[in-house]
Amino acid sequence: MKLGFRFLYVCFFILFTIAHSFGDDIVLVSDIWCPINCEPNSSEPGYMIEIAQSAFNKAGHTVIYKILPWARAVKETRNAMYTGVIGPYVEDVPDFVFPENELGMIGFSIFVSKDNTWKYDGIKSLTSISLGVIRDYEYDETINTYIDNNLSEMNKIQMASGDNALEININKLDKGRIDAVIENSIIFLYTANKLGIKDRFISAGVAVEPKKVYIAFSPANPKSKEYAKILSDGVEALRKSGELVKILKKYGLKDWK
Repeated sequence: MKLGFRFLYVCFFILFTIAHSFGDDIVLVSDIWCPINCEPNSSEPGYMIEIAQSAFNKAGHTVIYKILPWARAVKETRNAMYTGVIGPYVEDVPDFVFPENELGMIGFSIFVSKDNTWKYDGIKSLTSISLGVIRDYEYDETINTYIDNNLSEMNKIQMASGDNALEININKLDKGRIDAVIENSIIFLYTANKLGIKDRFISAGVAVEPKKVYIAFSPANPKSKEYAKILSDGVEALRKSGELVKILKKYGLKDWK
C-alpha cells in the first residue's frame, strides 16, 4: 500500500514538474527587414530574432518568428493573434507594450541611382521626384504627412506592400520606374546586395535621423509586460556577457550604444 502510494506520488510529481516546465510560444511577426529580421528558420534569421531567442529561451519560452506584411502584422498583434511586432518606433504603435531597452537605432536615408545628381534637401526637394515607400510604414511626421498628401499622384509617391516590399521598391528604382527609395541605409544596402545590384545606388541624403527601435508586445496580451521585461533584461545580459557583440558581428553590425 505504501509502495503504491509512493509510486503515485512520484508520478504526480513528475507530471507536475513537466507541466510547469513548458514555457510560452512567443510569436514575433514583421515583414522582412534584414539584417534586423531575415529569413525564418535559417542560420541567419536576423539580429533581433537572435537576441529574442536568447532572452526568451533562457526564460523557458520558445520564439516563433513569422513573416507578414507590416500592416497585417501590426493589426493582428494588436488583437493578440501574435505576441509582438519586430522593429517599430514607439510612435508607430504607441498603444503597444515596449521593453525598457531598445534593440537598435534606425534612421532613414533616400537612395537614388548612382548616376542621379539629385540630393535630398528637406521636404520640398521631394516634389521634383517620384518616391518609393512602403505601405503603413512610419518614417517621421513630416515625411508621413508628405506621403499622405501626395498618395494620389503616382509621379510623386509609389507605394509597395507585402512581405518583400523593399525588394519591389529596389527593383523599381533599378529599372527607372521611380527616382528614389526611402529606407534605412543598412537595410537598403543589405537587401540590394542580396539582389546583386548594391553598386547601382547611392545615398542622396538622410531624411530621418536614427531613433530607438524595439520589439513591441500586444496591448491585448496580459503577459506583455512580463515578456517586455524578459527581453529588456536579456539585452542587458547579452551586452554584459559579450554575446551581443558576437550576434551583431555576424550581420556586420556594431552595438548601437
